[in-house]
Amino acid sequence: MLSVQEFNYQVLTSRLMRLVRLDTSVFDEVRLDASATIPSVVVAVVATFLAGLGGWLYWIISADVEAGSGDVLIKSAILGTVFSVALWAAWVFIVYAVLTQVFKAQADVQQLVRTMGMAAAPLALSLLMFIPEISFAIALASVVMFFGLTTLAILVTTNAPPAQVMVANLAGFAVWAIVLTVLAGDVSASMHGISVNIYSPGIFLFGNGFG
Repeated sequence: MLSVQEFNYQVLTSRLMRLVRLDTSVFDEVRLDASATIPSVVVAVVATFLAGLGGWLYWIISADVEAGSGDVLIKSAILGTVFSVALWAAWVFIVYAVLTQVFKAQADVQQLVRTMGMAAAPLALSLLMFIPEISFAIALASVVMFFGLTTLAILVTTNAPPAQVMVANLAGFAVWAIVLTVLAGDVSASMHGISVNIYSPGIFLFGNGFG
């Protein structure tokens, strides 16, 4: 007999592998599986952190700017993950509010958390953004896939038509992207080296002249 922990891990791994194969029926399963709430949030957290690590590796390898790498690890990869996940949660609630309050559609916030959490998996691809010449392409592709899968995830959790789903998702995404862009801060040189004030992970590092 498998323990609950082992079973949940295997189910989560299986679902992620199916998403890699573009099997979007995973969202319908997750939507109805109350035990998938925590695993789905874990997917969002881990994928975001991997994006942060990718940004850090990009900083010290591809951008060839070793100074300040410790700050990038702490501020961008770690604190940036915290801020990004918090904004992802806000994104979920914005989608829920727009769908139910503006469009008067049916939606369940817990189902949205589960499906949209799984949809965050593509952010993990940003771990590879340190690869020279294609760094930005990898980071951008991960965000585009993240948004695309999130749209599909929302479609299976509401009776709203695609156009309304797109509007709701764009509203949440805009808040996530705009605030993280602001939190990306800046990089400044001083007598004592480079001061890094970037509190956003992954692709948001490119706003500081190293893309």
